[in-house]
Amino acid sequence: MKPLIIAHRGDTINYPENTIEAFESAFDKGADGVEFDVHLDKNGNVIVVHDYAFDKNKKYPLLRDVLKQFGQKGRLEIEIKSLNPECIKQVKKLINELKPKDIEITSRVLPLFPYIKKEFPNTKIGLICGAKLIEDWMTQEFIEELLLAYLKLTGANILHLQLDYYTPNIINLLHKNNFLAHTHLKRENILKNYKNAVKLGIDQCSFDDINLLKLI
Repeated sequence: MKPLIIAHRGDTINYPENTIEAFESAFDKGADGVEFDVHLDKNGNVIVVHDYAFDKNKKYPLLRDVLKQFGQKGRLEIEIKSLNPECIKQVKKLINELKPKDIEITSRVLPLFPYIKKEFPNTKIGLICGAKLIEDWMTQEFIEELLLAYLKLTGANILHLQLDYYTPNIINLLHKNNFLAHTHLKRENILKNYKNAVKLGIDQCSFDDINLLKLI
């Protein structure tokens, strides 16, 4: 079974990242979904932008507009970048109002997960695990125990992990416990890495190079 293919910040080969044009192009070219990042602006609006140090005087796409235009087209993977829990509440309000058909709320900020789980108790929640989580001294058995514990403790149900750290045993362990596996495919060796992800049984992949869709 092929994994879900999600364009990371849209079609960033042909358009600026995290823009309406990038998302539209990604869906037009056959992506199953798009990933993007959200913050609160100075007026309390949920905006789509990646960097923490974003230009507060610049105009960015509104999450409202993204949900309106693409909410029925496929997976919308919304990464909460804002460190303010109010952002989560505002995202929930917009989702309740506009009712997109398929969303996943993700974050790498562990203290935000109680707030995310409270507002989204029945939604796909992705835990983004950075490479620093796994240290050299850890045995494979402990790594598996650690990943499973992080998912259970945060209330997440989708693990976002670098491809190199996945093993058949980790995939089996996740699926046995009703969790899904996600990985990110960088531009280098993207087709090879995609094939490895399929072979492992990974459930969904985000990717940087829209040309992948022509190759699979």
